Amino acid sequence: MKIEDGLHLVLSGGAGFDLSDAFDCNVFMIAAGDQWLLFDSGAGRNPERLSEILAEDGIDPAAIRHLFVTHGHADHSGGAADLRERLRLTTYAGAATAKMVEAGDEVAISLDRARQAGVYPADYRYRACAIDTVVEPGRPLAVGPVTIELIETPGHSFDHASYLVTTPTRRILVGGDALFWGGKVAIQDIYDCNIGAVCATVRTLAAVDFDTLLPGHLNFSLRDARRHADAAMDYVARLACPPSIIV
Repeated sequence: MKIEDGLHLVLSGGAGFDLSDAFDCNVFMIAAGDQWLLFDSGAGRNPERLSEILAEDGIDPAAIRHLFVTHGHADHSGGAADLRERLRLTTYAGAATAKMVEAGDEVAISLDRARQAGVYPADYRYRACAIDTVVEPGRPLAVGPVTIELIETPGHSFDHASYLVTTPTRRILVGGDALFWGGKVAIQDIYDCNIGAVCATVRTLAAVDFDTLLPGHLNFSLRDARRHADAAMDYVARLACPPSIIV
């Protein structure tokens, strides 16, 4: 789904726009010159759907070169191995995410808990994926005219990272599950979800200069997107936690 020149939503499940498998997160694609950057991979249950969407949008899959993963949860990283193999992508993640994704550690990514809770079907299996580049915070990467900077944003999970993507026209926060439209967050009963860290991440993001928010689920925001961080910060400033999208 083309949003504008250089920005596409290419997967999105039941907690988004119903473009693809119900378990997929929002997967965005951002142009970097003659290449495309992919952010997160969806759950990997219907790998052919991406090819269909790219064809509908008139995009050559060979132009997609890079895949950045925000965190290890299966709806964000479960499709990474297939995409890396089929599209010959270079994969990127923070250190903690890379360790879990490469090991295919279903306990570390809380997939065992998610199955028990009925979030994923019992027959869903996670595929480990090699991570080619471990991205360090404070050390931006350059791809053509675009820079990508990892920001550590734990809370939803201990390994969570967001990416600040600076293009010639936008400063984009690819927020994963750290921040959502309206200043909401994502809190769930898993071992590494931490409300104190969620609030610390809100403080971090409220100090970041961005104009576009691309979250892992629900609506995205193309203009004045800092208002969503400000809305979350209104709660944190009162020693409260912002409302969760998980209810």
